[in-house]
Amino acid sequence: MSTLALSKSGLTKTHVITATTIGTALEFYDFTIYSYFAIQIGQLFFPGASPVNQFLLSIGVFGVGFVVRPLGGIVIGAYADRAGRKKAMVLTIMLMALSCAMIAFAPTYAVAGFVAPFIVLAARLIQGFAAGGEFGPGTTLLVEYATDSTRAFFASWNFAATAAGLVLGAVVATLVNGLLPKQAVLDWGWRIPFLLGIVAAPAGMLIRKRLEETLAERKPGEAAPRGALKAALTTHLKLTILGTFAELGGSVSIYITAFFLPSHAVRSLHLSPTASVTSGIVSSLVLFAAAPFAGMLADRFSRKRVLVTSRVIMLLLVYPAFAFLSAHPSITALCVVSGLLAVFVAGQIVPVLVMIPELFPKHVRATGIALTYVVSASFFGGFSPFIASWLVARTGNPLAPAWYVAAACVISLVPVIWLRDRTGEALAE
Repeated sequence: MSTLALSKSGLTKTHVITATTIGTALEFYDFTIYSYFAIQIGQLFFPGASPVNQFLLSIGVFGVGFVVRPLGGIVIGAYADRAGRKKAMVLTIMLMALSCAMIAFAPTYAVAGFVAPFIVLAARLIQGFAAGGEFGPGTTLLVEYATDSTRAFFASWNFAATAAGLVLGAVVATLVNGLLPKQAVLDWGWRIPFLLGIVAAPAGMLIRKRLEETLAERKPGEAAPRGALKAALTTHLKLTILGTFAELGGSVSIYITAFFLPSHAVRSLHLSPTASVTSGIVSSLVLFAAAPFAGMLADRFSRKRVLVTSRVIMLLLVYPAFAFLSAHPSITALCVVSGLLAVFVAGQIVPVLVMIPELFPKHVRATGIALTYVVSASFFGGFSPFIASWLVARTGNPLAPAWYVAAACVISLVPVIWLRDRTGEALAE
């Protein structure tokens, strides 16, 4: 199927990977850029609140995007299993462009009153829905395009694309804040990153246009398959549960490493905000580079071997890494620790990312990824920074989050025992 798709369309592997992952990178850029301008958005759209409450309200609107991510993953994943991967991917990138336009051109509270924050809220709901829905169809298409010996490498690029989106968002935000006066950023500069998101979306759609659909065309008169969600929760329920908990270790690890650790260094270790942003960029760049390498290793040495090895190393390394950073707080130590841990985050996530779609049949595959990766990332991963912060406040121990990551790695090792490793085998039909 993969060789046929490539030969029919005349596409190279590079074009297929680029066309598929560009949407993921753009959508995670759009999804995260909001957080970098939460203070300005709070001042403009929640002016009646105190500065602290402005920020909290703005972050609350940011958080609703995470709440609807699983819903987007399930709904659009089921659509991809019924109507096709390409149609689902076009839908998500259109939704993301719409949400960017809504924020970029949203009237402030001073202009539109109470309507203004509701426009931003609606845009964040659409962004979260689209971001959740992009990952399943994109990963599925890559897996189905690849040969039996390159599936992990192909799939790894969709995870690498999320890291690229995070880096792009951080770089654009840094440039806007660094090149423009503070007042200009507040007046109009904060809209620039969202405008870039609008412009980039049509480019992504054009690049994807030549991709071949990997879901087999239906015969004349044949009804579209339905019930992917029902099948994932009934016939394939055991696989869905095992896959979700197998993802737990990677989901917790990436949210602690990429999101919690930089802010923890500022809040608890008294490093500068510049150190936080720099370490976030470093860890994302390492994730981008390590993901395809982990994919190549998983293709060569098996999914389970790379997954278990990376998870055990993370389990043993995370506490000494946190202890080293606490004893030697500096921007260099923060970047070294976050970058080192990111290597083994990629080693955990990529093998599971390809193991799950290899086990689900084609008509349930995109939905299966949504119910395992997206749900695990949204709930287990999304709540990790909150839990880690609570542990630090409760215990007074800045190393407590390391024990939390270690526990997640131990728990998520267990379901791997029952997951079949199909390295080098044909995909399930």
